[in-house]
Amino acid sequence: MATIHTLFLSPTIFRVAVCGLVISCCSCKQSQEENTASSEVDSAQKKEQEEQKRKQEELKQQEQDLRVELAERKVSRDASVAKVEAAQEKLRAQETAIAALNTSVALKMQEINKLKTAEPSPAEIEAPSEEEETKQPLPDKFLSEMTPKVVVIEGDQGSGTGFLCEVDEQVWIYTAAHVLSGNNKIKVRDNEGRIYKDFDYLESAEGVDLVRLKLKNHDVKGLSLVSPKEAPEEGDVIVAIGNSLGTGSLSGEPGKIMKVEEDMWEVDAEIIPGNSGGPILSLEKGKVVGIVTHLIIHRREGEDSLHGKSETKRFAARLDKEWEWRRMTVANFVKEWKYIDKMNHDSAIAWATIYLMQVKSNLGQGSRYSQQGSYGQQDSRYDQRTAEQRRAEQKAYFALNKIAEEIIAREPKHFYVQRMKSFLKKAKGVRRSTRNALIAEGNTIRKKIQDEIRLDSYDLEAKDFSWYHRKSYESARDWRVKLTGKN
Repeated sequence: MATIHTLFLSPTIFRVAVCGLVISCCSCKQSQEENTASSEVDSAQKKEQEEQKRKQEELKQQEQDLRVELAERKVSRDASVAKVEAAQEKLRAQETAIAALNTSVALKMQEINKLKTAEPSPAEIEAPSEEEETKQPLPDKFLSEMTPKVVVIEGDQGSGTGFLCEVDEQVWIYTAAHVLSGNNKIKVRDNEGRIYKDFDYLESAEGVDLVRLKLKNHDVKGLSLVSPKEAPEEGDVIVAIGNSLGTGSLSGEPGKIMKVEEDMWEVDAEIIPGNSGGPILSLEKGKVVGIVTHLIIHRREGEDSLHGKSETKRFAARLDKEWEWRRMTVANFVKEWKYIDKMNHDSAIAWATIYLMQVKSNLGQGSRYSQQGSYGQQDSRYDQRTAEQRRAEQKAYFALNKIAEEIIAREPKHFYVQRMKSFLKKAKGVRRSTRNALIAEGNTIRKKIQDEIRLDSYDLEAKDFSWYHRKSYESARDWRVKLTGKN
């Protein structure tokens, strides 16, 4: 029995053995877990490295693609620039050719006029000598010398022409006052793309639509003015160079002086909008004799008037005489225009409101009830007018209606406009029995608007304005006085 007991472990020893076995198993399991975790970390790091490598390769590919795209764009841009430069060069060549052709036509016209005046026989006409030909500049040479000294003036509200001019060893840019007026910003450039923007000050001529800008630090040559002794006469051939129709390119228009006035030349060169401010050059002397200012269209009387025929007269301010100049800054010149523009704007809104109140309510001018400018005033002479007179009158009313509608459309929330709309709601479908009360209300609204305009601040005497703006202010003020009924 003693031998048998030795084969069995005591409970304590057994527990120790079992615990040791458990600890050994746990250690083995922990080691295994640590190995697994380490393996997972290594795998994650490897994946992360592979992902970073892939992203780096993608970035490199994107960078390479961008470089290729930039290179292609640069090639495309260079090709576009080359095309534009070629087109500009072609355009300049065409303009030079056209100008040369125009001048050639002017020379032919001069020769024809001389032949008509002298009326010689063919045998009496002698070919000009070589010496005489050298005195007369060639047409292409004339334009190639003159056109670079003419500039295009582009504004945010309109465009025109100007030219470089040398006076008393100073270089100026001459143009018409109305070319600059109305613009908040202007860009002055010549036919070769050179920009002129540094000006000392502006000078406005008294008595004519003419201004000039003094250039700073100039290194250019300008055109020369004729002296009083060199002043041209009727029939002399001239060339008008300008930015025709505001296209941005210069062209020459041949013609002659039709009439000599105290301050103006009347010319027959085909001057059109965009030529304003451009030079009128003597073809013989190669000097400036005038500056394009305006044209007047006369509707012909009689049968021609029914077919829309008209006669156009074109004028240029004389530059062979000395004008009185008033100096100011460009900013002050712009400020003058803004003052007049605001004044005209307020007057136009008031006029359009009053006019449409009457017309749309069928109670005033242009309606079936009345042919006068105020409510309820019937014109007894209307029934005595001929059918042709009535048609002409109706056409004029339609034109006024369109103008008034356009003015209102620019500022539909103006309080004058709101008053008009409120009144028209009441006038809609008005009966004859209620017309008198409506007429009284309409007259009250009209008088209130007139009184508000009459009492506002537009009563400045524009004695310090430039001549052109002084005249514009006087016209705007006269219109405002008529609108308000002020004597």
